[in-house]
Amino acid sequence: MIDELESLDELGAELVRAAHSAGVALIWRAQSRTTSSALVRGGRTESSSTTSVTGHGIQVVTDGGATALGSRDDLRPDPARELLGRVIRVAGASPGLGLHRGGRWSLEPVQDRRVPAGLAAFHRVDLHAVCRRLAELESTIGGRVPGVGLRLHYRAELDAWRVMRSDGTDVLFAMPRCVLTARATGEGPDSRHGVGVSVFHSRPELLWRERETDLFLRSAEKAARLARDLPDAPPHPAGSFPLIIDFALAKGLAHEAFGHASEADGFRSSILASDGRFRRQERVGADHVSIIDEPLEGDHAWQPYSANGVLRSRAVLVRNGRLEDGLSDPWSAEPGGVRLTGAARAESFHHAPQPRMSNIRIQVRDPLPAPGKFEEYGPEQVRDLLQGAGLFERHPRWAFLSGYAGGQVNTASGDFAFQCKAIYRLDRDGVSLCKPAIFSGSMLDALESVREAFGPLRLDAIGHCGKWGQSVPSSGGSHYFLAFDPHPAVRIGGR
Repeated sequence: MIDELESLDELGAELVRAAHSAGVALIWRAQSRTTSSALVRGGRTESSSTTSVTGHGIQVVTDGGATALGSRDDLRPDPARELLGRVIRVAGASPGLGLHRGGRWSLEPVQDRRVPAGLAAFHRVDLHAVCRRLAELESTIGGRVPGVGLRLHYRAELDAWRVMRSDGTDVLFAMPRCVLTARATGEGPDSRHGVGVSVFHSRPELLWRERETDLFLRSAEKAARLARDLPDAPPHPAGSFPLIIDFALAKGLAHEAFGHASEADGFRSSILASDGRFRRQERVGADHVSIIDEPLEGDHAWQPYSANGVLRSRAVLVRNGRLEDGLSDPWSAEPGGVRLTGAARAESFHHAPQPRMSNIRIQVRDPLPAPGKFEEYGPEQVRDLLQGAGLFERHPRWAFLSGYAGGQVNTASGDFAFQCKAIYRLDRDGVSLCKPAIFSGSMLDALESVREAFGPLRLDAIGHCGKWGQSVPSSGGSHYFLAFDPHPAVRIGGR
């Protein structure tokens, strides 16, 4: 698939010449993606497949700022030439169509290749061997924690792009991703609870890598025990409480509450903007708290260049409690009053790129120590951290929200609502498990309430980001744990 994209030199040059002759700017996006996946439940293979997608998208911009896009599910030269002609005609007819006009970008041309080694392994995935290995792992987990339902899923994806622009830009990058997921389900007389865990690696041999499979088995066993115990757990009281959350829930808060509100194409309705302009330097949180988004090589959401061929840069959304950067593309940066950060991503060549996050994190100045690995921490160890830091002197009882199970935010009002996997009540006397509940409130008040962080950064909480019908990989995190003082606008159990 990389060779297929590398062989497009002549066609790309021809399309660029045609765009110059027509007096339009061109962005040409070619993509090749291969995905192998398998699902095992109860020792049986429920599904397995290998799919491939190849094609290209054409975007042109006229001198007057009109933009038009088109795409095809192949890379054949003659249809590509015809598609370019049609897209140019649509852009030229935009006054009669009543289309909104944007600016014509002026960018520095760049040429680069970002292709990790060893990608041929993605084309040699043996799904029969994968399914046997998934069944082995499922049997091991079930033997350790009997009485729960288990489902294991494997997905290996190699996503490669080549982006060429009429200003001479030509970048090619490949993004390898492999995810192993387990979902455990426990049932009681009155309720049913599912708990999922995932492990990521950039190599399709993930299933046979000792370190990763050991981590997966430990995490899956913990999830299975939690799923087994939750049906019998009592609910947590509703209200505002001192909270401690783990890095996965912190990633959800950073991504949903601040990341989407920082996307410059949404500034006309974002709580972080006024009259379409970012409120740069406005205070939005405690002065020891920052929120950062950046691509990390080898990460689940790594993308070195935007879908417009712009180098993706580190964006400090919040620095020391104040707004600094937005997530922008060439069309939204100047109108939104932010610098260009190359944040545009697209699910496929069919889609229009949009400013999106990659790896987003909450970072706190001077975190308190949390020795060892995150996997070594259960609720008892978290309680010990609070005890050692003297936090029970400040508040005698804390609610520990563990894990992230989805959520949403209203970027216009800043209100969020998330679901955790479990809640633990922590005090000097011990730990008690409660059923999960909604974690909701105002994102600005939540960021202001962050008091302490424990441990180093952990940035591998993975998921997918949905926006306007598109889904792209996301990741991020925080320190192992974040502690929040109670605030009436941040609650457990809804409003």
